[in-house]
Amino acid sequence: MIFKPEHKKMILDGNKTATRRIWKKPMVKVGGVYKAKLKMLSTDYFAKIKVKKLYKQRLCDMTDKDANKEGYDTVTAFKHIWIEINSSWDDNCVVDVIEFEIIK
Repeated sequence: MIFKPEHKKMILDGNKTATRRIWKKPMVKVGGVYKAKLKMLSTDYFAKIKVKKLYKQRLCDMTDKDANKEGYDTVTAFKHIWIEINSSWDDNCVVDVIEFEIIK
């Protein structure tokens, strides 16, 4: 799975345990182990993560607890990074939520 460089430390420190993606169909499976990377075609990875939960959620249904799992204090803080990455925020956008843990 590809992550932004600013998320690497958050993941390694255990502060980011979820990610939201706009996928036509899920690209991961619950129980699957994936390499967390910063670049798509790179063989380098900074962690192996195991998917614990996978579900759909509208962005407007996010709570501050959900934002905490993303590594942010509030939904508002998460919304700013989401817009930076995805160019916009649509309350009704349905995303795939992937909750994960680092495999040591």
